[in-house]
Amino acid sequence: MGAWQSKATTSPPAGWSNIPAELLDLVLRRLPSLADRLRFAAVCRHWLRVATRYSAPHLPRALPWLNFHDGSFRSLPDGELHSLPHAVCVGSFGCWLLFEEERPGRRRSSPSRRHFLMNPLRRRTILWLCGHCREPVDLIDDDPAAAYGAALPSSGSRSSDFVIGKVIVCSADLVIATVNYRRSSSDVVVCCRPGLSSSWSTGICHGVLYHDMAFYKGKVYTVAWDGELFAHEITKESDTGEPRVARVERLIQGPPTPTQDDGSLVATLAGIITCFLVISAASDKLLMVRWIIPYDYYTCKDSTGHMTLRVFEADFETSQWLEVKSLADQVLFVSSNSSRAISVSAPGSQAGHYLQGNKIYFVDHNDWYWRLWRPSRPRNCGVYDMSNHTIESISLGETHIINHQVEASWFFPHG
Repeated sequence: MGAWQSKATTSPPAGWSNIPAELLDLVLRRLPSLADRLRFAAVCRHWLRVATRYSAPHLPRALPWLNFHDGSFRSLPDGELHSLPHAVCVGSFGCWLLFEEERPGRRRSSPSRRHFLMNPLRRRTILWLCGHCREPVDLIDDDPAAAYGAALPSSGSRSSDFVIGKVIVCSADLVIATVNYRRSSSDVVVCCRPGLSSSWSTGICHGVLYHDMAFYKGKVYTVAWDGELFAHEITKESDTGEPRVARVERLIQGPPTPTQDDGSLVATLAGIITCFLVISAASDKLLMVRWIIPYDYYTCKDSTGHMTLRVFEADFETSQWLEVKSLADQVLFVSSNSSRAISVSAPGSQAGHYLQGNKIYFVDHNDWYWRLWRPSRPRNCGVYDMSNHTIESISLGETHIINHQVEASWFFPHG
């Protein structure tokens, strides 16, 4: 499953298996790289038991990898290259990878491609996803009750002409996704039981393109380009028990138009504002990272200096976004498919040796809107410092620096 296994010692000295578990645990906790942890577990059965049973419940999460969607990965903090020979990887979502397989010669009624989710570190864990999606139900524009809360019936017709945006595995029998049905101008949230449902459920369409989705405290949330936050209620069909989205509700309007240091408004285009949803490191807050590029960036010598990333916290009691000025000890890793917050001062964590708090590592591989501005496209990845509002390149160890342009997303191998 990767190059690291070839580096493991196949015949370790007998004394290694006699090292006390307490000492091995101390060693393992000082390995932030997942590849090094796997090599540790491959030394002998005793070390494997320590890694999987003794240390695992309290072991700090390994640092993320960059998934380049061609089967290659680079890990933090060393920049080591890894590969996963398999079908075409079209996205990473937390610890899951989404693969697409072509199915030539299929009947017209059957999908010509199929998707499945796999946790590459637990190769036996494969979740097959539906090849069909039920046709969305359109909301009535002039009916506010329908737009914000009225339950709608399920659709009977279905099609294989849809594109998956983001996938979240909520449980073993519930997967949710944002999809674009028949290349329309809006997205819908759908769900299914992997391996059991015959199709993705009916989605509720209300003319919004979702930039991101999160599963927070048992509820599904999406965010639009302007920062509008929506909640989607998941229920079960009374006759089949199949999960479906029963209604969608707008909870929070987008934050005010951003201003420059002198108080003047920043002119922006919708295509160059991107929003990411992130659950805080303590799992007690839903955060939104808003990445803004002013419309005149291409006339400036240093377009990077005109970018800004702002962080907001969802206040559900007052139904508004509250701006966060400092992330303290948190580091945010955000990308279109997968985002996460990591605390560099968490007990036992070695992240503080390689990362500094109050920073955002951002990557956006959905760069269709950058094509509008070629050849002077801005960077689509970097490290944003919240304390001084500067951007640096992503460094993966001493040997590998990520360029300004990269098609990748974050992958969190330990969930």
